[in-house]
Amino acid sequence: MRMLYILSDLFNNTFASLYRKKVVVNNLSNSFPGLSSKKLKKIKNTFYKNFCDLVFETIKSISINESELKNRVKFNNMHLINQHIKNKERVVVLTSHQCNWEWLLLAAELNLDSNLHVIYKKLKNIKFNKLMYRSRSRFGSILVESREVIMYLKNKLDKVKVLAVVADQSPRINSRKIWSKMLNQETAFLESIEFIPRFTDSHVYFASMKKTSRGRYEVNLEHINDSKILKKNQILERYISCMETQINENPGEWLWSHRRWKLTPENNQ
Repeated sequence: MRMLYILSDLFNNTFASLYRKKVVVNNLSNSFPGLSSKKLKKIKNTFYKNFCDLVFETIKSISINESELKNRVKFNNMHLINQHIKNKERVVVLTSHQCNWEWLLLAAELNLDSNLHVIYKKLKNIKFNKLMYRSRSRFGSILVESREVIMYLKNKLDKVKVLAVVADQSPRINSRKIWSKMLNQETAFLESIEFIPRFTDSHVYFASMKKTSRGRYEVNLEHINDSKILKKNQILERYISCMETQINENPGEWLWSHRRWKLTPENNQ
């Protein structure tokens, strides 16, 4: 890993800050309108450093062994999910693009008492998509493409014990979506965040990840809803609250280069 981080630093010091610079600056300024330019710049610089580490850690995902991954990603309370599995209760785990979500999902498979099902979005580049598919499923996780997930759940629900969703992705313009405020901005979320837990009668957890040192992470699981959902958009609102708390605590660890707010209520018509 030492050589990868040397390359990460080299990349960060030469090219990284040019990557989607305008997107990053706009996202930060709109999300934190009360922060000074100095503080925004500090978050931006931290983001690019972490982003470079993420790129090279993702490359390492192709070959990292089980023991090293379990040593680098620690779960504080995975026993909560395993207890649901023992009780024959389904669980939906919502997470976000914080820290290294690729390692989070890989390591989760190694710590669960059943296979992890993961909803993923197919990449446009066929060769890269195949590479990422093999990497993400190499420890046994079952990947379900986002456009096929409802049919998969209808046909194979009995095989799904734990379903993971990186739920802060921007929906496609023709997707069914819910609008809510996140980081001071009207934000579109996939309707499936609410639909899937209802359809599968699942407990819902939020997986928060934070960096403890370079290349090492800690994951905490927070129970945000049981299988009885009380009101409209309850899961989404609790998910947003957890995610905003996580981002505000460690803003440089979220994926600010993501075009998260490319959809607006005005251009969604």
